[in-house]
Amino acid sequence: MITPPRRAVTRFFVPLIDVLILLFCIFLLMPFVSGPPATETPEKKDEPKTEALPEDVQKLQRELAAARERIKRLEGAAQARLTDQIVVRVLHTDRKDGTLYYFDPNRQEIRTETDAKRFELHQRQAGGVKDLYFLILYPENPLGFPTKKQEEQIRHWFRNVPHEFQ
Repeated sequence: MITPPRRAVTRFFVPLIDVLILLFCIFLLMPFVSGPPATETPEKKDEPKTEALPEDVQKLQRELAAARERIKRLEGAAQARLTDQIVVRVLHTDRKDGTLYYFDPNRQEIRTETDAKRFELHQRQAGGVKDLYFLILYPENPLGFPTKKQEEQIRHWFRNVPHEFQ
Protein backbone atom coordinates (compact mmCIF):
# COMPACT_ATOMS: atom_id res chain seq x y z
CA MET A 1 0.00 0.00 0.00
CA ILE A 2 1.23 3.51 -0.90
CA THR A 3 1.36 5.98 1.91
CA PRO A 4 1.36 9.78 1.52
CA PRO A 5 4.57 11.58 2.45
CA ARG A 6 4.85 12.74 5.99
CA ARG A 7 5.49 16.36 5.05
CA ALA A 8 3.58 18.19 2.33
CA VAL A 9 5.54 18.92 -0.82
CA THR A 10 3.87 22.32 -1.15
CA ARG A 11 5.67 23.49 1.98
CA PHE A 12 8.85 23.30 -0.02
CA PHE A 13 7.70 24.41 -3.53
CA VAL A 14 5.58 27.49 -2.72
CA PRO A 15 8.49 29.49 -1.22
CA LEU A 16 10.72 28.24 -4.02
CA ILE A 17 8.29 29.52 -6.66
CA ASP A 18 8.11 32.90 -4.92
CA VAL A 19 11.89 33.21 -4.99
CA LEU A 20 12.02 32.24 -8.66
CA ILE A 21 9.37 34.86 -9.58
CA LEU A 22 11.33 37.51 -7.71
CA LEU A 23 14.54 36.60 -9.53
CA PHE A 24 12.76 36.68 -12.88
CA CYS A 25 11.39 40.19 -12.16
CA ILE A 26 14.88 41.38 -11.28
CA PHE A 27 16.16 39.89 -14.53
CA LEU A 28 13.50 41.83 -16.48
CA LEU A 29 14.35 45.12 -14.74
CA MET A 30 18.11 44.88 -15.22
CA PRO A 31 18.23 46.63 -18.66
CA PHE A 32 16.34 49.63 -17.25
CA VAL A 33 18.50 50.03 -14.18
CA SER A 34 21.89 49.57 -15.83
CA GLY A 35 23.54 52.40 -17.73
CA PRO A 36 24.41 52.48 -21.45
CA PRO A 37 26.71 49.76 -22.76
CA ALA A 38 30.40 50.44 -22.21
CA THR A 39 31.24 49.95 -25.91
CA GLU A 40 29.22 52.97 -27.03
CA THR A 41 30.77 56.39 -26.60
CA PRO A 42 28.50 59.38 -26.40
CA GLU A 43 28.73 61.67 -29.40
CA LYS A 44 30.18 65.06 -28.79
CA LYS A 45 27.95 67.83 -30.02
CA ASP A 46 29.48 70.94 -31.41
CA GLU A 47 28.53 73.93 -29.34
CA PRO A 48 27.01 76.73 -31.38
CA LYS A 49 29.41 79.54 -31.92
CA THR A 50 28.33 82.68 -30.17
CA GLU A 51 29.61 86.15 -30.60
CA ALA A 52 31.87 87.44 -27.94
CA LEU A 53 30.02 89.49 -25.38
CA PRO A 54 30.71 93.18 -25.62
CA GLU A 55 32.54 94.51 -22.63
CA ASP A 56 30.81 97.87 -22.71
CA VAL A 57 27.80 97.84 -20.36
CA GLN A 58 26.30 100.92 -22.00
CA LYS A 59 26.20 99.16 -25.36
CA LEU A 60 24.43 96.17 -23.81
CA GLN A 61 21.84 98.42 -22.19
CA ARG A 62 21.14 100.18 -25.51
CA GLU A 63 20.70 96.82 -27.29
CA LEU A 64 18.34 95.62 -24.55
CA ALA A 65 16.24 98.79 -24.75
CA ALA A 66 16.07 98.50 -28.55
CA ALA A 67 14.98 94.85 -28.32
CA ARG A 68 12.27 95.68 -25.75
CA GLU A 69 10.99 98.53 -27.94
CA ARG A 70 10.85 96.21 -30.97
CA ILE A 71 8.90 93.59 -29.00
CA LYS A 72 6.45 96.21 -27.75
CA ARG A 73 5.93 97.56 -31.27
CA LEU A 74 5.36 94.08 -32.76
CA GLU A 75 2.87 93.09 -30.05
CA GLY A 76 0.93 96.31 -30.58
CA ALA A 77 0.85 95.79 -34.34
CA ALA A 78 -0.41 92.23 -33.98
CA GLN A 79 -3.23 93.27 -31.64
CA ALA A 80 -4.20 96.26 -33.77
CA ARG A 81 -4.47 94.16 -36.91
CA LEU A 82 -6.71 91.61 -35.24
CA THR A 83 -9.11 94.19 -33.80
CA ASP A 84 -9.24 96.06 -37.10
CA GLN A 85 -10.20 92.97 -39.07
CA ILE A 86 -13.05 91.43 -37.08
CA VAL A 87 -16.11 92.68 -35.21
CA VAL A 88 -18.19 90.48 -32.93
CA ARG A 89 -21.92 91.26 -32.76
CA VAL A 90 -24.09 89.67 -30.09
CA LEU A 91 -27.59 88.49 -30.93
CA HIS A 92 -30.08 87.17 -28.38
CA THR A 93 -32.92 84.66 -28.60
CA ASP A 94 -36.16 85.36 -26.80
CA ARG A 95 -37.00 82.72 -24.19
CA LYS A 96 -40.75 83.03 -24.77
CA ASP A 97 -40.96 82.46 -28.52
CA GLY A 98 -37.37 82.02 -29.80
CA THR A 99 -37.31 85.32 -31.72
CA LEU A 100 -33.85 86.58 -32.63
CA TYR A 101 -33.14 90.16 -31.55
CA TYR A 102 -30.38 92.68 -30.90
CA PHE A 103 -30.06 96.04 -29.18
CA ASP A 104 -29.31 99.12 -31.31
CA PRO A 105 -29.96 100.99 -28.78
CA ASN A 106 -33.53 99.66 -28.57
CA ARG A 107 -34.60 96.08 -29.10
CA GLN A 108 -34.69 95.24 -32.82
CA GLU A 109 -36.11 91.88 -33.89
CA ILE A 110 -34.97 89.73 -36.79
CA ARG A 111 -37.98 87.72 -37.98
CA THR A 112 -37.20 86.99 -41.65
CA GLU A 113 -34.24 86.35 -43.88
CA THR A 114 -34.66 89.85 -45.31
CA ASP A 115 -34.29 91.31 -41.81
CA ALA A 116 -31.16 89.20 -41.33
CA LYS A 117 -29.62 90.38 -44.61
CA ARG A 118 -30.48 93.98 -43.77
CA PHE A 119 -28.84 93.59 -40.35
CA GLU A 120 -25.72 92.02 -41.88
CA LEU A 121 -25.43 94.79 -44.49
CA HIS A 122 -25.92 97.47 -41.83
CA GLN A 123 -23.17 95.94 -39.66
CA ARG A 124 -20.75 95.75 -42.56
CA GLN A 125 -21.34 99.40 -43.49
CA ALA A 126 -21.37 100.71 -39.93
CA GLY A 127 -18.30 98.82 -38.77
CA GLY A 128 -16.23 99.44 -41.88
CA VAL A 129 -14.65 96.01 -41.45
CA LYS A 130 -14.38 93.02 -43.69
CA ASP A 131 -15.07 90.22 -41.20
CA LEU A 132 -18.16 89.91 -39.04
CA TYR A 133 -18.78 87.31 -36.40
CA PHE A 134 -22.23 86.81 -34.88
CA LEU A 135 -22.48 85.32 -31.42
CA ILE A 136 -26.04 84.09 -30.86
CA LEU A 137 -26.84 83.65 -27.19
CA TYR A 138 -29.36 81.20 -25.84
CA PRO A 139 -31.71 82.55 -23.16
CA GLU A 140 -30.64 82.06 -19.54
CA ASN A 141 -33.82 80.23 -18.52
CA PRO A 142 -35.16 78.76 -21.76
CA LEU A 143 -38.77 77.67 -21.97
CA GLY A 144 -38.10 75.29 -24.86
CA PHE A 145 -37.07 78.04 -27.26
CA PRO A 146 -35.38 78.34 -29.64
CA THR A 147 -36.48 75.08 -31.18
CA LYS A 148 -34.25 73.02 -33.47
CA LYS A 149 -36.25 74.28 -36.45
CA GLN A 150 -35.66 77.90 -35.42
CA GLU A 151 -31.94 77.23 -34.95
CA GLU A 152 -31.70 75.74 -38.44
CA GLN A 153 -33.57 78.72 -39.83
CA ILE A 154 -31.14 81.14 -38.15
CA ARG A 155 -28.17 79.11 -39.41
CA HIS A 156 -29.64 79.38 -42.93
CA TRP A 157 -30.07 83.16 -42.59
CA PHE A 158 -26.45 83.65 -41.56
CA ARG A 159 -24.94 80.91 -43.73
CA ASN A 160 -22.45 83.36 -45.32
CA VAL A 161 -21.30 84.86 -42.02
CA PRO A 162 -19.33 83.05 -39.31
CA HIS A 163 -21.60 82.54 -36.32
CA GLU A 164 -21.93 80.44 -33.21
CA PHE A 165 -24.68 79.51 -30.80
CA GLN A 166 -23.74 79.73 -27.17
